[in-house]
Parts: sequence; C-alpha cells; structure tokens
Amino acid sequence: MAGATPSAWALLLFLLSLSWERPTGAETQTSVLAPAQVLGFLGNITKLSCKLQPLQHEVTVTQVTWTQQKLSEASRSVAVFHPTRGPSFPEPGRWEFEAARAGEEVQDASLIIWELRAEDEANYTCQFATFPDGDRSARTRLRVLAQPQNKVETQEVPLSPLSLEPVPVARCVSTGGRPPARISWSSHLDSKAYKSQVPGPRPGTFTVSSFLTLTPSSQVDGQNVTCKVEHESFEEPMVLPVTLTVPYPPEVSISGYDDNWYLGRSEATLNCDIRSKPEPTGYNWSTTMGPLPPSAVAQDTQLLIHTVDESINTTFVCSVTNALGTGQAELTVLVRGLPREKPYPSSSSKVTIISVVVLLLLLLLLGILACIWRSRRSRRNPQRSPANGEVHYLPANQRDSSP
Repeated sequence: MAGATPSAWALLLFLLSLSWERPTGAETQTSVLAPAQVLGFLGNITKLSCKLQPLQHEVTVTQVTWTQQKLSEASRSVAVFHPTRGPSFPEPGRWEFEAARAGEEVQDASLIIWELRAEDEANYTCQFATFPDGDRSARTRLRVLAQPQNKVETQEVPLSPLSLEPVPVARCVSTGGRPPARISWSSHLDSKAYKSQVPGPRPGTFTVSSFLTLTPSSQVDGQNVTCKVEHESFEEPMVLPVTLTVPYPPEVSISGYDDNWYLGRSEATLNCDIRSKPEPTGYNWSTTMGPLPPSAVAQDTQLLIHTVDESINTTFVCSVTNALGTGQAELTVLVRGLPREKPYPSSSSKVTIISVVVLLLLLLLLGILACIWRSRRSRRNPQRSPANGEVHYLPANQRDSSP
C-alpha cells in the first residue's frame, strides 16, 4: 500500500464510507406502531390500529398480514393486503382495511372489525413485509367487553314453618356482562351471601346472581341493605339499595305485673305483647304446671285475674302462633300476703321537690325586696303642687298643731 496512487486511496475511502453508513441505516429502520391493548364492546365496531413509520424512500411494502392467536391455539391469518391485488379475508364481511388501497403506498394497515363477537378476543399481530428491510410487526391484545344490566329485589319468604336456618331475603342480578360482574353486599345485619353464574343472553356473556341470606326476625324487617356491582365497563361501581320485607314468627313478651299482687286483690291483668308478621292466628294462655287457675280467664291477648289467691302464685305462659311458627313468653307471679308498702320518694324525686321549694322561696324573697324598694323611693320624693309645681313647707310647730 506504500506505493498506492491517490486514485487508489480515494477508492478505498469510498468503500469504507459505504461500510460505515450501513449501521446508520440499520438504526433508522422502519418500525410498526400499534397499541398494546384495545377494548371493544360486544356487537360494536372495533378498530385495530397499525401503522408503519417512518417509511424510507428506498423501502417498499410488499404485503401486510394480520394473524390471530387465541390461548392454547395456533396462529391463523385473518386478513391480507397486497399492494397490487388488494385485500383478502378468509372470513369476508366482518373485516375491512380502513385506509389501505390497491395501487397506493401502504403505511396504514389498520383493521376494522364489524359486529364484534366474543370469539374475536385474542392476540393480533400486524406484520409488514418490506424490501429490503424484511418483516416488521407489532402485537395488540383485543379484549371484548359487554356492559351488564343490573337490578336488586327482595325475595319472598314462603309462609311455612321456619327452621333456624337463614333464608334468602334479597337478590342482586347482573345480566349479560363480559367478563362476569363482581357483586357484594353492604349490611350491618348478621347475614351471608352466595352467588351463582350462568351463561348470559348473548354468546360469551354471563349472568351473575347473588343472594343475601339471614334468619328472619322483627329486627330485620324494614332494614335497608345495598348491593354493589363492579364491572370493567363502569367508571364507578353501581350501588343499588333495597328495603327488606321479611315475615317472621311471633316475638312475645308479657306485661302488667307490678310485683304487688296480694291475696284478695281484684281485677289484675296480664297482657301478651306481640310482634308478628303476618298477623297471629292463635293465642294460648297456660302455666308451666298445666291449665290456668280457676280465677284466671283468658281473652285473646289478655289474662284477667278476678281475685288473686294462692293458685295465682305460679308461672304464666303466653303462646302465639302465625303462619311461620310459634313464639312464647313466661312470667312468674309472686303473691304477697299483704300489699307492699308504698316506696319512699327516690333521691331524684327528693331533689325535684327541694328544687321547687327553693325556687318558691326565692320568688317570695324577691317580691318582698321589690315592695321595700318601692316604699323607700316614694318617701324620698317631695310633694308637688298640682297648680304651679311649687313646693310649700310649713314650720314644724304648725304641722304639729294642725288637726
């Protein structure tokens, strides 16, 4: 190389410059732009975007291919576009290239899907075959959603004898969602929930039902509970309130006993207090020893004691029945020989009486002080003449001698 001519050196530098430019060209190779995920709604039109950029002047697109790959399945072609022959679809009618046209330069290979189906959910690969850069591709995940319809309603509890097991009292339903909706309950009651899932009205959708169960009682009837439905298609969870309407067996208590039943007392009464839904169908008074004493007469919810005697010294039982079951209460009566002495006033009563007395004394004292003040004031003011307002004074001896 020592004897190389200047022309030889120039040729060598030219060749070296070509070798240096190729890596630079590799760094500016074209790339494919596509979103990582696309959300589409069942039955709607969906677009899978795919664009090639930048497109160099010396690069030519020879073909565009869209492939679909589902979980555990082999990849298959769903759309092909040739610059001269145009589009081709294995399943025509639902697929369409948005911007690519035969005879034109292809840079936008975005794909339109009409009437989106649940089976369209898959991974899609958009591949550009170019010359001389070779193949360039990008992958997009298509997810198919369906917005569910939701409602909440009370459940009718059958009017038959109940056990102690909880029963369904409310149901929340989310119909036709994809993916399945998530349902939860908000309640301060001692309740449980269980759900079921079945296919929805359209292929690929799901209907989810959640049942709220609890033991019927008067504390449950009329309470408000809330069903919350969550779904990817909702910006916020849907909240559905409902008021429970729950029948329950009779809840019974006995009142009327004042702990002062004595021998010879007349016209004593016990009351059977009932909370029941539906209304009671039967009442029964008895004692823990058996039937009622002769002087006790039952009248539905009341027990009349004409005369208190030794037989009344027992435990009375009131049983009430409705369509769901029976409830009962007991009360033990202690018969005294003599009436109980009236209790002394309680400490609170004493305080009230003393307060009233002190208040009256203060008012009386204020009245006396007001009278004294007025009397002294009237003495200090001199007498005025009604004619000209002048005051006349008499000598002391004349006042003393005047009649």
